[in-house]
Amino acid sequence: MQCDICGAQAAAIKKTTKSFGRGEKLVVIENIPIVHCSRCHESYLTADTARTLDRIRKNRRSLGKAKRVLVASFKQSAA
Repeated sequence: MQCDICGAQAAAIKKTTKSFGRGEKLVVIENIPIVHCSRCHESYLTADTARTLDRIRKNRRSLGKAKRVLVASFKQSAA
């Protein structure tokens, strides 16, 4: 697949998980297809994927299902 950033034939679809929002509006979306280029190391979404993410985020209550997840806060230790 050709990378839209650098033009190399080194891009492939990878799946990722991302969280959007905070608190009561938090939604975690799994299996998001991203295009990743092994040459320039850029990752990006297609327009169709971005539209689907927007639709899922707007309809998160009807499209999602509740799951229990652990949430940790990042705390950097003193060096």
